[in-house]
Amino acid sequence: MKKIVAIFLILLIGVSVFAAGTKEAQKEKYVLGITLMSLRHPFFQEMKEGMEKLANEDPNLIIRITDADFDSGIQSNQINDFIQQKVDGIVITPCDSKALGPSVQKAINAGIPVVTVDVAAEGADVVTHVASDNVRGGEIAAGLMVGALKERGLSEGVVVIVDHTGVTSTQQRNEGFRKVMSKELPNIQLEVFDAVGQRDKAMSVSEDAMQRFGLRLVGFFGVNDDTSLGALSAVERANRLSNISIVGYDAGDESRAAIMAGKIVGNTIQLPAEMGRMGIEALLSYIKGERTEFPSFMPVPVGTYTKAGAQLAE
Repeated sequence: MKKIVAIFLILLIGVSVFAAGTKEAQKEKYVLGITLMSLRHPFFQEMKEGMEKLANEDPNLIIRITDADFDSGIQSNQINDFIQQKVDGIVITPCDSKALGPSVQKAINAGIPVVTVDVAAEGADVVTHVASDNVRGGEIAAGLMVGALKERGLSEGVVVIVDHTGVTSTQQRNEGFRKVMSKELPNIQLEVFDAVGQRDKAMSVSEDAMQRFGLRLVGFFGVNDDTSLGALSAVERANRLSNISIVGYDAGDESRAAIMAGKIVGNTIQLPAEMGRMGIEALLSYIKGERTEFPSFMPVPVGTYTKAGAQLAE
Protein backbone atom coordinates (compact mmCIF):
# COMPACT_ATOMS: atom_id res chain seq x y z
CA MET A 1 0.00 0.00 0.00
CA LYS A 2 2.82 2.38 0.93
CA LYS A 3 4.45 1.60 -2.40
CA ILE A 4 1.24 2.53 -4.28
CA VAL A 5 0.96 5.81 -2.36
CA ALA A 6 4.60 6.62 -3.13
CA ILE A 7 4.12 5.93 -6.82
CA PHE A 8 0.98 8.07 -6.81
CA LEU A 9 2.86 10.96 -5.17
CA ILE A 10 5.70 10.70 -7.69
CA LEU A 11 3.20 10.78 -10.56
CA LEU A 12 1.38 13.75 -9.00
CA ILE A 13 4.64 15.68 -8.61
CA GLY A 14 5.55 14.84 -12.20
CA VAL A 15 2.22 16.11 -13.50
CA SER A 16 2.59 19.30 -11.45
CA VAL A 17 6.10 19.91 -12.77
CA PHE A 18 4.93 19.23 -16.33
CA ALA A 19 1.98 21.62 -15.91
CA ALA A 20 4.24 24.30 -14.44
CA GLY A 21 6.69 23.80 -17.27
CA THR A 22 3.89 24.02 -19.85
CA LYS A 23 2.56 27.19 -18.22
CA GLU A 24 6.06 28.69 -18.20
CA ALA A 25 6.51 27.78 -21.85
CA GLN A 26 3.21 29.45 -22.67
CA LYS A 27 4.32 32.62 -20.84
CA GLU A 28 7.28 32.90 -23.19
CA LYS A 29 4.87 34.78 -25.46
CA TYR A 30 4.16 38.31 -24.27
CA VAL A 31 1.30 40.47 -25.52
CA LEU A 32 1.72 44.24 -25.31
CA GLY A 33 -1.02 46.77 -25.95
CA ILE A 34 0.22 49.95 -27.62
CA THR A 35 -1.79 53.14 -28.01
CA LEU A 36 -0.19 55.95 -30.02
CA MET A 37 -1.28 59.56 -30.10
CA SER A 38 -1.97 59.66 -33.84
CA LEU A 39 -0.89 57.52 -36.77
CA ARG A 40 -1.70 60.43 -39.09
CA HIS A 41 1.49 62.03 -37.83
CA PRO A 42 4.77 60.95 -39.54
CA PHE A 43 6.54 60.91 -36.16
CA PHE A 44 4.27 58.19 -34.81
CA GLN A 45 4.30 56.31 -38.11
CA GLU A 46 8.07 56.06 -37.71
CA MET A 47 7.68 55.01 -34.07
CA LYS A 48 5.21 52.30 -35.14
CA GLU A 49 7.66 51.02 -37.74
CA GLY A 50 10.39 50.76 -35.11
CA MET A 51 8.08 48.83 -32.80
CA GLU A 52 6.96 46.48 -35.56
CA LYS A 53 10.56 45.84 -36.59
CA LEU A 54 11.39 44.78 -33.03
CA ALA A 55 8.29 42.54 -32.84
CA ASN A 56 9.15 40.91 -36.17
CA GLU A 57 12.56 40.02 -34.79
CA ASP A 58 11.11 38.40 -31.65
CA PRO A 59 8.75 35.44 -32.26
CA ASN A 60 7.65 35.55 -28.62
CA LEU A 61 6.45 39.15 -28.77
CA ILE A 62 2.95 40.12 -29.90
CA ILE A 63 2.06 43.81 -30.15
CA ARG A 64 -1.40 45.28 -30.66
CA ILE A 65 -1.07 48.84 -31.95
CA THR A 66 -4.01 51.25 -31.81
CA ASP A 67 -4.43 54.84 -33.00
CA ALA A 68 -5.98 57.40 -30.61
CA ASP A 69 -6.20 60.05 -33.37
CA PHE A 70 -5.52 62.92 -30.93
CA ASP A 71 -8.62 61.99 -28.88
CA SER A 72 -8.21 61.41 -25.12
CA GLY A 73 -11.59 59.69 -24.88
CA ILE A 74 -10.66 57.20 -27.60
CA GLN A 75 -7.32 56.55 -25.92
CA SER A 76 -8.94 55.98 -22.53
CA ASN A 77 -11.24 53.40 -24.13
CA GLN A 78 -8.26 51.72 -25.76
CA ILE A 79 -6.61 51.36 -22.36
CA ASN A 80 -9.84 49.88 -20.96
CA ASP A 81 -9.87 47.39 -23.85
CA PHE A 82 -6.30 46.36 -23.07
CA ILE A 83 -7.27 45.84 -19.42
CA GLN A 84 -10.15 43.59 -20.50
CA GLN A 85 -7.80 41.69 -22.82
CA LYS A 86 -5.41 41.20 -19.87
CA VAL A 87 -2.37 42.17 -21.90
CA ASP A 88 1.01 41.72 -20.23
CA GLY A 89 1.90 45.41 -20.50
CA ILE A 90 0.98 48.71 -22.15
CA VAL A 91 3.03 51.30 -24.02
CA ILE A 92 1.34 54.68 -24.46
CA THR A 93 2.02 58.09 -25.95
CA PRO A 94 -0.75 60.09 -24.22
CA CYS A 95 -2.83 62.61 -26.17
CA ASP A 96 -3.10 64.67 -23.00
CA SER A 97 -0.73 64.20 -20.07
CA LYS A 98 -3.20 65.19 -17.38
CA ALA A 99 -6.39 63.70 -18.85
CA LEU A 100 -4.86 60.25 -19.45
CA GLY A 101 -3.16 59.96 -16.05
CA PRO A 102 -6.15 58.28 -14.30
CA SER A 103 -6.65 55.78 -17.16
CA VAL A 104 -2.97 54.82 -17.09
CA GLN A 105 -3.09 54.39 -13.31
CA LYS A 106 -6.23 52.24 -13.67
CA ALA A 107 -4.24 49.82 -15.84
CA ILE A 108 -1.41 49.79 -13.32
CA ASN A 109 -3.87 49.12 -10.47
CA ALA A 110 -5.16 46.17 -12.51
CA GLY A 111 -1.66 44.69 -12.44
CA ILE A 112 -0.60 45.78 -15.92
CA PRO A 113 2.73 47.63 -16.04
CA VAL A 114 2.89 50.71 -18.27
CA VAL A 115 5.70 52.57 -20.01
CA THR A 116 5.06 56.04 -21.44
CA VAL A 117 6.90 57.10 -24.58
CA ASP A 118 7.44 60.67 -25.87
CA VAL A 119 4.72 62.16 -23.64
CA ALA A 120 4.41 61.51 -19.90
CA ALA A 121 1.21 60.69 -18.01
CA GLU A 122 0.75 62.87 -14.94
CA GLY A 123 -0.01 61.16 -11.64
CA ALA A 124 0.65 57.61 -12.87
CA ASP A 125 3.20 55.23 -11.38
CA VAL A 126 4.68 53.98 -14.67
CA VAL A 127 7.71 51.71 -15.00
CA THR A 128 9.63 54.47 -16.78
CA HIS A 129 9.21 57.29 -19.27
CA VAL A 130 11.17 57.10 -22.55
CA ALA A 131 11.48 60.36 -24.47
CA SER A 132 13.76 62.82 -26.15
CA ASP A 133 15.62 65.30 -23.99
CA ASN A 134 13.00 67.85 -24.95
CA VAL A 135 14.40 70.74 -22.92
CA ARG A 136 17.65 70.34 -24.83
CA GLY A 137 15.64 70.02 -28.04
CA GLY A 138 13.90 73.33 -27.32
CA GLU A 139 17.27 74.95 -26.75
CA ILE A 140 18.46 73.65 -30.12
CA ALA A 141 15.36 75.05 -31.84
CA ALA A 142 15.90 78.42 -30.16
CA GLY A 143 19.52 78.42 -31.31
CA LEU A 144 18.32 77.98 -34.88
CA MET A 145 15.82 80.83 -34.48
CA VAL A 146 18.39 83.13 -32.86
CA GLY A 147 20.83 82.50 -35.68
CA ALA A 148 18.19 83.22 -38.34
CA LEU A 149 16.97 86.44 -36.71
CA LYS A 150 20.46 87.76 -36.06
CA GLU A 151 21.38 87.02 -39.66
CA ARG A 152 18.43 89.21 -40.65
CA GLY A 153 19.65 91.92 -38.27
CA LEU A 154 16.61 91.60 -35.99
CA SER A 155 16.61 92.01 -32.22
CA GLU A 156 12.93 92.96 -31.75
CA GLY A 157 9.58 91.63 -32.90
CA VAL A 158 7.27 88.70 -32.16
CA VAL A 159 8.00 84.99 -32.41
CA VAL A 160 4.97 82.71 -32.15
CA ILE A 161 5.22 79.20 -30.70
CA VAL A 162 2.70 77.04 -32.58
CA ASP A 163 2.01 74.61 -29.77
CA HIS A 164 0.38 71.47 -28.43
CA THR A 165 -0.19 72.78 -24.93
CA GLY A 166 -1.63 69.70 -23.19
CA VAL A 167 1.41 67.43 -23.35
CA THR A 168 4.59 67.36 -21.28
CA SER A 169 6.96 66.94 -24.22
CA THR A 170 6.03 70.26 -25.81
CA GLN A 171 5.93 71.99 -22.45
CA GLN A 172 9.58 70.98 -22.05
CA ARG A 173 10.40 72.18 -25.58
CA ASN A 174 8.83 75.51 -24.68
CA GLU A 175 10.95 75.67 -21.55
CA GLY A 176 14.21 75.16 -23.46
CA PHE A 177 13.16 77.50 -26.26
CA ARG A 178 12.21 80.33 -23.91
CA LYS A 179 15.40 79.95 -21.89
CA VAL A 180 17.67 80.51 -24.87
CA MET A 181 15.51 83.16 -26.56
CA SER A 182 15.27 85.28 -23.39
CA LYS A 183 19.04 85.14 -22.95
CA GLU A 184 20.07 85.76 -26.56
CA LEU A 185 17.26 88.03 -27.79
CA PRO A 186 15.51 89.44 -24.71
CA ASN A 187 13.54 92.00 -26.73
CA ILE A 188 11.82 89.36 -28.83
CA GLN A 189 8.24 88.88 -27.62
CA LEU A 190 7.17 85.23 -27.38
CA GLU A 191 3.52 84.30 -27.90
CA VAL A 192 1.81 80.88 -27.82
CA PHE A 193 -0.97 79.78 -30.19
CA ASP A 194 -2.32 76.28 -29.49
CA ALA A 195 -2.79 74.09 -32.58
CA VAL A 196 -3.09 70.81 -30.60
CA GLY A 197 -0.13 69.57 -32.65
CA GLN A 198 -2.20 69.36 -35.86
CA ARG A 199 -1.38 70.78 -39.29
CA ASP A 200 -4.74 72.22 -40.32
CA LYS A 201 -5.12 73.96 -36.96
CA ALA A 202 -1.51 75.16 -37.15
CA MET A 203 -2.20 76.81 -40.49
CA SER A 204 -5.32 78.48 -39.08
CA VAL A 205 -3.68 79.83 -35.91
CA SER A 206 -0.64 80.99 -37.91
CA GLU A 207 -2.92 83.00 -40.16
CA ASP A 208 -4.54 84.49 -37.05
CA ALA A 209 -1.11 85.35 -35.65
CA MET A 210 -0.05 87.14 -38.85
CA GLN A 211 -3.25 89.18 -38.81
CA ARG A 212 -2.82 90.03 -35.13
CA PHE A 213 0.86 91.03 -35.16
CA GLY A 214 1.33 92.14 -38.77
CA LEU A 215 4.90 92.88 -39.76
CA ARG A 216 6.03 92.65 -36.13
CA LEU A 217 5.79 88.86 -36.47
CA VAL A 218 9.27 87.69 -37.43
CA GLY A 219 9.24 83.96 -36.68
CA PHE A 220 7.30 80.77 -35.98
CA PHE A 221 8.49 77.86 -33.86
CA GLY A 222 6.42 74.74 -34.57
CA VAL A 223 6.70 72.19 -31.77
CA ASN A 224 6.40 69.24 -34.17
CA ASP A 225 6.42 68.55 -37.92
CA ASP A 226 2.74 69.26 -38.42
CA THR A 227 2.78 72.61 -36.62
CA SER A 228 5.83 73.92 -38.48
CA LEU A 229 4.50 72.69 -41.83
CA GLY A 230 1.08 74.19 -41.08
CA ALA A 231 2.78 77.50 -40.27
CA LEU A 232 4.76 77.23 -43.51
CA SER A 233 1.54 76.81 -45.51
CA ALA A 234 0.10 79.96 -43.92
CA VAL A 235 3.29 81.96 -44.51
CA GLU A 236 3.48 80.88 -48.15
CA ARG A 237 -0.16 81.80 -48.71
CA ALA A 238 0.55 85.24 -47.25
CA ASN A 239 3.70 85.55 -49.41
CA ARG A 240 5.81 86.27 -46.33
CA LEU A 241 8.62 83.71 -46.59
CA SER A 242 11.15 86.53 -46.91
CA ASN A 243 10.29 88.11 -43.55
CA ILE A 244 9.21 85.21 -41.32
CA SER A 245 11.72 82.60 -40.14
CA ILE A 246 10.32 79.14 -39.39
CA VAL A 247 11.92 76.57 -37.09
CA GLY A 248 10.44 73.13 -36.44
CA TYR A 249 10.83 69.95 -34.43
CA ASP A 250 11.01 66.28 -35.58
CA ALA A 251 12.71 66.59 -39.01
CA GLY A 252 10.47 64.19 -40.90
CA ASP A 253 10.88 63.78 -44.65
CA GLU A 254 8.57 66.65 -45.60
CA SER A 255 10.25 69.02 -43.17
CA ARG A 256 13.68 68.04 -44.46
CA ALA A 257 12.58 68.80 -48.01
CA ALA A 258 11.33 72.24 -46.90
CA ILE A 259 14.63 72.87 -45.11
CA MET A 260 16.65 71.93 -48.20
CA ALA A 261 14.41 74.25 -50.25
CA GLY A 262 15.23 77.12 -47.87
CA LYS A 263 11.64 77.48 -46.65
CA ILE A 264 12.35 76.32 -43.07
CA VAL A 265 15.50 77.32 -41.19
CA GLY A 266 15.98 73.95 -39.53
CA ASN A 267 14.57 71.37 -37.14
CA THR A 268 15.42 69.65 -33.92
CA ILE A 269 15.83 65.94 -34.74
CA GLN A 270 14.10 63.22 -32.75
CA LEU A 271 14.54 59.46 -33.07
CA PRO A 272 10.99 58.05 -32.76
CA ALA A 273 11.86 54.51 -33.91
CA GLU A 274 14.55 54.34 -31.22
CA MET A 275 12.09 55.68 -28.66
CA GLY A 276 9.57 52.98 -29.52
CA ARG A 277 12.22 50.25 -29.37
CA MET A 278 13.53 51.43 -26.00
CA GLY A 279 10.01 51.63 -24.57
CA ILE A 280 9.14 48.06 -25.52
CA GLU A 281 12.51 46.67 -24.41
CA ALA A 282 12.23 48.36 -21.00
CA LEU A 283 8.69 47.06 -20.50
CA LEU A 284 9.60 43.49 -21.50
CA SER A 285 12.62 43.52 -19.22
CA TYR A 286 10.37 44.59 -16.33
CA ILE A 287 7.67 42.00 -17.09
CA LYS A 288 10.19 39.17 -17.32
CA GLY A 289 11.80 40.21 -14.03
CA GLU A 290 15.16 40.79 -15.68
CA ARG A 291 15.22 44.31 -14.32
CA THR A 292 12.99 45.74 -11.61
CA GLU A 293 14.48 49.18 -11.04
CA PHE A 294 14.32 51.87 -13.75
CA PRO A 295 15.01 55.60 -13.73
CA SER A 296 11.90 57.73 -13.94
CA PHE A 297 13.16 59.13 -17.26
CA MET A 298 15.18 57.39 -19.97
CA PRO A 299 16.43 60.09 -22.40
CA VAL A 300 16.86 59.57 -26.14
CA PRO A 301 19.37 61.83 -27.96
CA VAL A 302 18.27 64.81 -30.04
CA GLY A 303 20.07 66.73 -32.74
CA THR A 304 19.89 69.36 -35.46
CA TYR A 305 18.85 69.22 -39.09
CA THR A 306 19.72 72.12 -41.40
CA LYS A 307 20.81 72.48 -45.01
CA ALA A 308 24.23 71.34 -43.83
CA GLY A 309 22.69 67.98 -42.86
CA ALA A 310 21.98 66.09 -39.65
CA GLN A 311 24.03 66.20 -36.48
CA LEU A 312 23.30 64.74 -33.05
CA ALA A 313 23.73 67.14 -30.13
CA GLU A 314 26.57 66.64 -27.67
